[in-house]
Amino acid sequence: MEKEHLSKLLKKYVNGECTPEELKLVDCWFLSHEDNPDDDRLVDIHERENLEAKMFERIKAFVELEADVPKPLSPYRTWYRAAATLIILMVAGLGLYLYNQKGLFSEHAIAGPAARILDVNNDTEAVIRKELSDGTVIMLQPNGSLRFLEEFPADEREVVLRGEAFFDVTKDKNRPFIINTGNVTVKVLGTSFNVRAYEGANEITVAVKSGKVSVYAKGADVNTKKSASTEEIILTPNQEVVYNTIDENFLRKIVDDPQIILEKPTLFAMEYDATPVAKIFQVIEENYGIDIVYDEQALSACSLTTSMAEEGLYERIEIICQAIGAKYEVKDAKILINSDGCL
Repeated sequence: MEKEHLSKLLKKYVNGECTPEELKLVDCWFLSHEDNPDDDRLVDIHERENLEAKMFERIKAFVELEADVPKPLSPYRTWYRAAATLIILMVAGLGLYLYNQKGLFSEHAIAGPAARILDVNNDTEAVIRKELSDGTVIMLQPNGSLRFLEEFPADEREVVLRGEAFFDVTKDKNRPFIINTGNVTVKVLGTSFNVRAYEGANEITVAVKSGKVSVYAKGADVNTKKSASTEEIILTPNQEVVYNTIDENFLRKIVDDPQIILEKPTLFAMEYDATPVAKIFQVIEENYGIDIVYDEQALSACSLTTSMAEEGLYERIEIICQAIGAKYEVKDAKILINSDGCL
C-alpha cells in the first residue's frame, strides 16, 4: 500500500470514518505490521496512541472481552499478535480482503487462516510456466507478474495479473476463474485465452483461443453481472476485445490470425465442385467459430469450384469474394459479405 494512502487511511480509522472495506484493509496492514516497521513513522506519537487505543478497543469488542481485562502495557509492540487473533476470527466469519500494491482481490471465504498469497514475477527474457492448485496453467510473458492464493477457496478462483499471460484454465463449473488487471476483469469457467495488460498502457487486450470468456470494465460486479462503467462483453474463439483505459470503452474484433477450432476440421475434407457459396461460408463458420453475415437470397445463385489449401481465413474469404464479385468487411468480430448476387 502506498505510504500516502496508508497515512490517510489510518487517520480515517482513528476518526471512525472508515468504510467496512477500509476497515479490512487496516486489519491487513496490522497483520503485516512486523514486515513493515517503517510504517511507524507515518503517524506522530499522539496519533499513534490514539491508533493503539482504537485498535485495542476494536479487538476487545470483536472477541467480546470482559471490561475488566487489563490493557497490555505496550499494545503498539503487540499489535501483530493481537491483530492476528482478530484476523483469524474475521476470516472465519467474514472473509478477508487481500491487498496488493495496485489493487484488491475480491472478497473470499478463505479456508482457514493459513492460506498464503503467492507472487510470481518474470524478470527473465523467457516465458515462465506456472501451474496453480486447481491445475490451471499460466504462461507468463517477460516483465509480467501474478498474484494468487496458494490454495483457492471453495467458491472462486482469482488471480491478479500485471503484464501479459496465456491462461489454460481447468474447467470447474462451480468455481469461476477470475483475472483482475485493475482496469479489466475477466471471468471464465474453463477455457484458454491470452490477456495483455501492462501497467500504464492505454490498451488492455483479451483474446480467446477456446471456450467462452466474459470481460468487464473496472467497477464491475462479476457475480451479479453489473458494471459501473460498461456492459458485459462475451468473447468466443478467435475473438478479442481491446479496452481503451483512457476512453474506458471496448472494441471487439477478430484476432489477427484466426485459427481453426475444430479438433477434426471439415474444411479440407469437402470437395467444392460447383458448390453453393452459402454452403462454403457455412463450413468456414463451423471451422473457425466466426460469424459470416450475408444475404442468402442474393447469393442463392452463386456457386464455386475450388479447393481449400493452407491459406488463412482472410485469404480464403478474399478468394471467394473475388470469384463472385463481392466485397467483405470485418465489424464487431463478424465478417460481413456485401454482394449484389450472381448472374
